[in-house]
Amino acid sequence: MKFFTSDLHISHANICKFTNRKLFTSQELHDQWLVELHNKQVTSSDLVFILGDLSFGKYEHTKEILQAMQGQKIAIKGNHDNEQHLSKLAKEGIIQGWKLYDEITIQETKACLFHFPILAWNKQHYGSWHLFGHSHGSLTPPGKCLDVGLDSSYNLFGEHKYFTEQDIADIMQTKEIYIAEQHRQDRS
Repeated sequence: MKFFTSDLHISHANICKFTNRKLFTSQELHDQWLVELHNKQVTSSDLVFILGDLSFGKYEHTKEILQAMQGQKIAIKGNHDNEQHLSKLAKEGIIQGWKLYDEITIQETKACLFHFPILAWNKQHYGSWHLFGHSHGSLTPPGKCLDVGLDSSYNLFGEHKYFTEQDIADIMQTKEIYIAEQHRQDRS
């Protein structure tokens, strides 16, 4: 199974203060809460795409937290992520790799993965999807795009959880294609 999330913010000193996570955990227990939340959904055979802002922390602590999380993990670099840390995590097999941007297929639909919300993405005029993080559930741009961060999932589902492929497909069915560039729906 594939899961999607963003903005874990491992070791961020104020993440609970700035988000609704404070309703469920304290700042001191936040990183352990992330591990429990992750392992409640993810098994060892699952794949998790983390769309940025994985960690604010020191390498060894980040490594320890990620090792406690089941499954394979692929990171998209966020503005708070350290490239050297991501590269070292990949080299050591803690994560399966990292990119600045990626395109995958979810239920036969192209999905563009990026940390930041963007208004124009590849094949959007054909109905492709854009998954992002960064905004912590505070932004709903037009089109078939979705904030897959932990705080967005709380806003949408009433609980902090990772998005499944089916969650994403169900939400995208309710959204219209939005064209923010020169392409038109009536052109090929």
